[in-house]
Amino acid sequence: MTLRSESGATKLATRPAERSGAVAVAALADTGQAIDFRSAVADFGIRLSSSGPRRVAEHAHDNIQISIPLGATIANVAWRARGGDLKHALARRGHALIVPARQRHAVAWKNRARFVNIHLSAATASDERYGFLRRIARLGEAHVVEDPFLARLGEIIVLRAAKQAGLDAAALESFRMIVETHVMNPYGASLADAAPVLAAAGDKGLSAPALKKVTAAIRGDLARDWTVDVLAGTVGLSAGHFSRSFRHATGASPRQWLIQQRIDAAIDRLLMTRDPLSEIAIACGFAEQAHFTRTFTRLVGTSPGAWRRRHQP
Repeated sequence: MTLRSESGATKLATRPAERSGAVAVAALADTGQAIDFRSAVADFGIRLSSSGPRRVAEHAHDNIQISIPLGATIANVAWRARGGDLKHALARRGHALIVPARQRHAVAWKNRARFVNIHLSAATASDERYGFLRRIARLGEAHVVEDPFLARLGEIIVLRAAKQAGLDAAALESFRMIVETHVMNPYGASLADAAPVLAAAGDKGLSAPALKKVTAAIRGDLARDWTVDVLAGTVGLSAGHFSRSFRHATGASPRQWLIQQRIDAAIDRLLMTRDPLSEIAIACGFAEQAHFTRTFTRLVGTSPGAWRRRHQP
């Protein structure tokens, strides 16, 4: 385990047995440092990092990077498309930034930010990993994707590192398999390869097309009074079966996922418009401004008005 400063210089090198991983991980909230965990052959690694306001200039990695924002992190990401044009996107909780090897990109954030950065070798002789690398190659350039599964995985990685005083070889291999298996499915996979409603035999989650149908319906009408029965009906499942399958696929209940989408939509409006909070509340599916304020404060850690004053240009 290596603890690095923001400048990248090694500040402390230690084994989990010598220093509590829980203490080290907790310290990230205040110190602006990073903890690195790498596999024995250095072809897979996880970095837990925390930093105050910062801009990381345009750069590239020799490996594939998946960055998962944690908590209230909001990062502005810029990258070079194949034609050389500069593209921009916001990455925040619930998102993942997937950057193919040697992709030029830059990242900046105005307030304290926390990330789980996953690094995977871009070259391999293993047939098992060929499909994964091909999927990443199909992306062609960096992508900020809404991915509740990876977002939840990032939180689990931090909890595991804190609880078990680090990440050992077995944990790293387990997380590698989870990441590669997940990325194989939604990114670059054809819909023809998926089952109509449920995923492959033995998988209790929704198939990619079914999940896409449900989530698209929710995002298309956040103000609607979505119930589990209505959502289950969109893919022809019972309410109970749908709830279990949805949680297995996303890591959240349908209700939790819906609320997070409403909060994400509200954040977009707070950042990009000057609409009154009462209008934002109704447009994003909250019964009233007071309900919106309570929910926003509970999930984000500050009120909508305070968040807007802090983040809006």
